[in-house]
Amino acid sequence: MTDPQCTLIVDSDEKALAELPLRILRIGVDVFYTRNWEEALLVAREEAPRIRVVLFPPSVDFGRIEAVREALRSTASEVRRTLVVVGSKPDEPTRIRLRGGGVELALWEPFDESALRQVLGSALSTREYSEEREVPRFPTTLLARAFSGIRRKDVIVSTLSLRGAFLETPFPFLEQTRITLEVALPDGQLLSKATVVYSQAGRDPAPPGHPPGMGITFADLDPAVEDRLRRFLGDLRDRFGV
Repeated sequence: MTDPQCTLIVDSDEKALAELPLRILRIGVDVFYTRNWEEALLVAREEAPRIRVVLFPPSVDFGRIEAVREALRSTASEVRRTLVVVGSKPDEPTRIRLRGGGVELALWEPFDESALRQVLGSALSTREYSEEREVPRFPTTLLARAFSGIRRKDVIVSTLSLRGAFLETPFPFLEQTRITLEVALPDGQLLSKATVVYSQAGRDPAPPGHPPGMGITFADLDPAVEDRLRRFLGDLRDRFGV
């Protein structure tokens, strides 16, 4: 049985994230809470294989981030982590520095439990399949249907990008299955061909916080469909982007 995946919180001297551990535990994800980067470094060295997400405030010394990332890589280099900034939205120069430091997602205050669940779901559910990292992925809770021949599955799109998506479902299609995906966007249905590149089917049960499902890549997006997808992702970028 695999160890449960965990988040690592690195708080500031002001204890800005003191309430975050309980909020994360309530949605079923384990947490390591540290009060500063020195404590975070010790936890990273001891618990690297379990840590999948690192959360911290916007005011951060990037040398400290890199030290923790290096400790995580040195012990479990095969595991990919997501950096998430949590707090009040800073000015654009700070956001540029955060992006340059490898931060992928943000929880800008105020955020509710739905947003927290979406961001953690995005960070935890997409570690098993590769996608070019220059293409941002954003958390969603879109309802969709995946078709393969006469087989149909109702799914939830938990992460979405211009290249693909992660579809939550207890009964995913097998890898390399070609599907048609019908997604309910706010302005109507989006229809696209896709291929399953990662599937939980036949594997051990997904650990807590890591919903079962399948990762897909889009194929031959129609220009009009791609334009609608870009507009929708722009809205997600305003909400969860750095």
